[in-house]
Amino acid sequence: MKPKTKKQKEIMALSGQLRPLTATQMQWAFNSTINHYAYRLKNGKAICMSCGHEWTADEGMTTCPHCGRKVKVETTMQRVYQTKAYFNVITAKGNYQVVRMFLLIAEFRKGMVANPAYLEIGQYWVDAKGGKTLVGIKRTMGYYMDSFAFGSPLEIRKDSEVFQRISDEYVYPRIKATDTIRRNGFDGHTHDINPVTLFQQLLSNPKAETLMKAREVELLRYLCNHPSDADKYWNTIKIARRAGYKVEDSKMWFDYIKMLERMGKDLRNAKLVAPSDLKAAHDEYMVKIERQRIKEQMEKNRKRAEADEAEFVKLKGKYLGLVMTDGEIIIHTLNSVAEYYEEGTRQHICVGSSSYYLKKNSLVFTAKIGNKTIATVEISLKDYSILQCRAFANGVCEYTDRIAEIIKSNTKLIRKRKRMTA
Repeated sequence: MKPKTKKQKEIMALSGQLRPLTATQMQWAFNSTINHYAYRLKNGKAICMSCGHEWTADEGMTTCPHCGRKVKVETTMQRVYQTKAYFNVITAKGNYQVVRMFLLIAEFRKGMVANPAYLEIGQYWVDAKGGKTLVGIKRTMGYYMDSFAFGSPLEIRKDSEVFQRISDEYVYPRIKATDTIRRNGFDGHTHDINPVTLFQQLLSNPKAETLMKAREVELLRYLCNHPSDADKYWNTIKIARRAGYKVEDSKMWFDYIKMLERMGKDLRNAKLVAPSDLKAAHDEYMVKIERQRIKEQMEKNRKRAEADEAEFVKLKGKYLGLVMTDGEIIIHTLNSVAEYYEEGTRQHICVGSSSYYLKKNSLVFTAKIGNKTIATVEISLKDYSILQCRAFANGVCEYTDRIAEIIKSNTKLIRKRKRMTA
């Protein structure tokens, strides 16, 4: 779209003053952002697809003796292949930090020197307060990243995930930064952080500036991806730093801090937030959190059972206390909601958690030999057939046929209970 504001007009004017890619930048992109191959015939003769040099080589990674590029030698009859890659050149113009995005397209033909093409597809302009403006070519309708109208001009565009993704690709190592960026701690490296995000944070977030100047790159990287977490636990970060603690794995450390918080621990305790062995401390609290989760779930189940007990009695009250046996196997009803949960926990099945006690047209029994539970049985209250007969952990019960005989021989008893009025 056409520039409307004073800022947009200034950016478009400055954009037109940017220099084309230098030969050094193009050479770096060609060497560093795409894979290079040497195609080999069965006789052992290999041809570098980048420079056209021929020599004898074995399959695998090697260096072309002519152009010095690392190439992968593959035995194939293929003679042509195409590839492409995105890369970024970071510069400064006026009071703006600029991330220029380029597309490299290369076609390789056997025996010929490659002649790649370079196209600038967008620019991010970051002002002194961290605000960003996108200048780019037009996107077309399409799912793929390469859905660009390549003949369109660079204009002010609405920001999109595609340009954000491209700005996080390869970065040319020689970076020109504004005085403000350098004052705020930028050391000439993006440290595998999206450069646009990094510049925005350094210009607008004092915490990012603090971490950059302290060379806490791991924490800075986490802050750029999860700024709300860094804000929330900033005092904890400061306590850990004062204790001389160096965060080597930010994801694990923040997971650990969040577990401490959930367990009600004091996040101002330096001994806790700066563990000598982070992995061991992390794993220890994982176990504690799991125990707490189970305890909370049991309490939740207990309260739910209390709430559901009246409805259960209304639905199943007439069947409670039913007992059937063939002299060895004893089958009896589960007589409370609590028993459903106990059966589920003991047998590793979902008879409690899935609220089988509230199913209107079925009835659940437990089958035992002595004190050992051998199966949990669900029967239909319509035709008294067995719907399920599950051993431990939903396994197959070896006594299914005998259990079926017991239930069949006691169908009259169940039917009689069904006719009873509540």
